[in-house]
Amino acid sequence: MDTTQEVDIAEFDLFANCTKAELRKIRSLTTYLRIPRDRVLMREGERGQEFIIINSGTARVSRQTDDGVTTVAEVGSGDVLGEMALLSGARRTATATAATELGVLVSTPSEFRTILDIAPSVAERVRQISENRARHTEFDSVAA
Repeated sequence: MDTTQEVDIAEFDLFANCTKAELRKIRSLTTYLRIPRDRVLMREGERGQEFIIINSGTARVSRQTDDGVTTVAEVGSGDVLGEMALLSGARRTATATAATELGVLVSTPSEFRTILDIAPSVAERVRQISENRARHTEFDSVAA
């Protein structure tokens, strides 16, 4: 996996309201990785071990249902993965797989918490994303 590319995180909506100082600190709390197509990024039912921001490419998000594995979303540049398990401490609610080669920024759970602590606007946006996904997940469970 190539870890050499520099990514301008200021271009992501997630970091739009960050100060230059916050952006500098956040950059130091992420690691760039290239992920090959078809690599599983996280599995439904596992404990959260990373927070992922997609820089380039597309990932497929799927869930196990009574009818088998169902794709519930496709995510791409600027989207995040893994926040729900890290915020709640619960197990992963879905599996994410690289649909194409991906360029991603990855943070450990402690780096993720530090990002939320130093950048209140990011913390608010991540919580909104998580709440929206949780509502969608609950609806899917009821509808199934």
